[in-house]
Amino acid sequence: MSWRDRPYSGDEGPELRLAFRKPSTAVTWLIIANVAVFVVELISLNWSGMPAFVRIFGLSLNGIREFYFWQPLTYMFLHSPDSVFHLLMNMLGLYIFGSEFERTFGRQRFLQFYGICGVVGGMAYLVLSLLSPEHQNMPLVGASGAVFGLLVAAVIFFPHIQVVLLIFPMPVRVFALIWAGILLLQILSGSVQNVGGEVCHLAGAATGIVLFYAWGTMPRIRVGSGRLSSRLQEGAWARRQREAAEEQAEVDRILAKIHSEGLNSLTRKERKTLAEATRHQREREQEFGRLDRL
Repeated sequence: MSWRDRPYSGDEGPELRLAFRKPSTAVTWLIIANVAVFVVELISLNWSGMPAFVRIFGLSLNGIREFYFWQPLTYMFLHSPDSVFHLLMNMLGLYIFGSEFERTFGRQRFLQFYGICGVVGGMAYLVLSLLSPEHQNMPLVGASGAVFGLLVAAVIFFPHIQVVLLIFPMPVRVFALIWAGILLLQILSGSVQNVGGEVCHLAGAATGIVLFYAWGTMPRIRVGSGRLSSRLQEGAWARRQREAAEEQAEVDRILAKIHSEGLNSLTRKERKTLAEATRHQREREQEFGRLDRL
C-alpha cells in the first residue's frame, strides 16, 4: 500500500496527480526519531539475543507494574523488529496525514494531537490487559494509535488525500470505510488476530474525534428549513485562508490611505492592524525558512 495526496487547486475540486511534498518540521523529526529507534532496537536484539529493549520501552501492564512509567510515551517510537513493513506503513501515514495536519493546525496543535492520541491508545491497551491476562506481559509497540488519530483528521478535514491500495487509488474516506468494514467483519466473526493493536487503533481514532470537539473545530450536522440537512462548519484550513485574505484586503486599504492622505492620517486601530499584519508575515516567512532548511 502506498499513499498519494492532492493539493487544493480550485473551487471545483483538485485534479488527481502524484505529489511528494517535503514533510513538515515536526513530522520530519518524528520520522527520524522512529527510524533511529528502530535501528537501535535491531542492534539491541543482536547484542542481547532477547527483546530486552522492547520489554523495557514497549508498553505492557507488567512493565507499568515494574515502574517503567515512560512506556505510554516510548512505545509509540518502537515497531515490530520482525518486519520493516510495520515501520514503513506508520511512517507513510505520519508523513501524509501528519504533514497536512501540522501545516493546517500548526506545530503545537499537531504535537498535542499526535501525543494524546498515542497515549490514549496505549491506555486502552492497558485496560484490555486488565481484562485479558494473556496481554499483560505482551509489549505493545508502534505509532499506529497516533497515526489512526491522524487518519480521522484526514477523513474530516483533508478528503483531497488519495490512498492507493495495491493499484487502486481511492479517497481517504473510502479507505477508512473499507478498513472499518473489515474490522467490523472480523469482530463479528471473532477472527481479530491483533486484538491489542486494533484496540489501540480504535482508541486513537476516537480520541481524535473527541479532541476536535474539545477544540471546537468538529463539523456539525444542523437542522434547518424544516428538514434535516448536513452542513459542515468552516474547516480550519479554509478559515485560515479566509482570515489571511481579509487581513490582506484591510492592509491594502490602509496602504492606499497612506498613499493618498499620509501616515499621520491613520487611526490607532489601523496602525495596530499594520503591526499585526507585519508580525504575521514575519512568522510565515520564518516558518517557510525552517521548512526549507530540512
